[in-house]
Amino acid sequence: MASKKIVFSYQLLSNIGCEIIIRGSIAFLTRAFPRHDLRFVVSSYHPEDDRALLSDLTNVTVVPMLERKRYLRGVLRKTGLFISHWTPRFASKHARDADLFVSVGGDIYTMFGDALPEDWLGFESYATRRGIPIMMFGANMERFEVLSEADRKTLLDHLKRFKLLVVRDKGTADYIAGHGIEENTEVFPDPIFSLRPHTTTRRQTIKRVGINFTPFLVKEFGEAMVSRFATLTADLVAAGYAVDFIPHVRSQAGVSTQDDPAALEALYAALPPEVAAKVSVYRGEMSFARIADVIDKVDLFVGARMHGCLNALTLGKAVYFVAYSRKAHTMVNWLKAETPFADVEQSFCVVDGDKTDMASVQQLITAHDAWAGASQTPVEIDTDGYLQGLPVWNHVARAVDL
Repeated sequence: MASKKIVFSYQLLSNIGCEIIIRGSIAFLTRAFPRHDLRFVVSSYHPEDDRALLSDLTNVTVVPMLERKRYLRGVLRKTGLFISHWTPRFASKHARDADLFVSVGGDIYTMFGDALPEDWLGFESYATRRGIPIMMFGANMERFEVLSEADRKTLLDHLKRFKLLVVRDKGTADYIAGHGIEENTEVFPDPIFSLRPHTTTRRQTIKRVGINFTPFLVKEFGEAMVSRFATLTADLVAAGYAVDFIPHVRSQAGVSTQDDPAALEALYAALPPEVAAKVSVYRGEMSFARIADVIDKVDLFVGARMHGCLNALTLGKAVYFVAYSRKAHTMVNWLKAETPFADVEQSFCVVDGDKTDMASVQQLITAHDAWAGASQTPVEIDTDGYLQGLPVWNHVARAVDL
């Protein structure tokens, strides 16, 4: 069996969504290329932590970022050569002999900051210049309209150079098709579905609610979101529900937009003392496995982090997706319309963050509890059978020659 090296784009593994993406991408690629012994390279600013986190994956090498590369990349930015002469933040020897580059991740193409994602354009440029095939897996794309015409052309030309773009829902596929990106595109569900190919949704009425509050909600809707979620928490407690605050992303570098624990602490501080006394805040270790254990103890997950919601959904929980962008709506619409999760459509919904309130949460609880009380037989959801019937497998075999 021939050994092949695959280099992933950078992912911050203290973001559990990124850990899910890396693990799910490995599962997908291993299934897509069964005749090869795949070796994966993951880069890290915290290599010892990430090696421990991924220690169960024996075919993964975690390589450290190099401080000297930061200065080199700074020079390239100042001279306008960053994309055309892009260099990885880790030692180039780990990339030069790769057999495949894979750009992975959720929001890297949503134009946050209203600017081109230069690092990911450079990642593709590096691969293309060296004749290394490149594909994308699991990305969400939107807001191309905020770019200038010239930047939008640069972005679209970049996307056309990928051997294959595997996007995670039909809404994203339709969106980029509207921009002329279609021939090299396939839909394949979010990487978490490759990790959990089978879900059992038990008919349990809702007694415990997990709340995931993130900095993105404040960034998108303003500080009033803290009061809104404090009111929701108080209403849930008054109605007799147990409430747990559950983070899904933390920032080792203290970046406020990436730190759910800090956002949850601010929310907790906004609660009346008598409500706070009845709320549990998770402050322990954060990893995919550990947070899955925490989520598994609740009956309903109310969350803004997409992978937190999908984590809960694939554990068989009722889920209230709190939307701060288009992607939550396209994901939920697609799940209900085209996937086996349509069998439990009464148990998940999506509501914009600034409209999230007790009335809409209670509406979901009522629908779920009515379904739960109608039978004792759980619903078994075979995602794996659905995944294997998708055309992406033939397309990846044609497009990417290892």
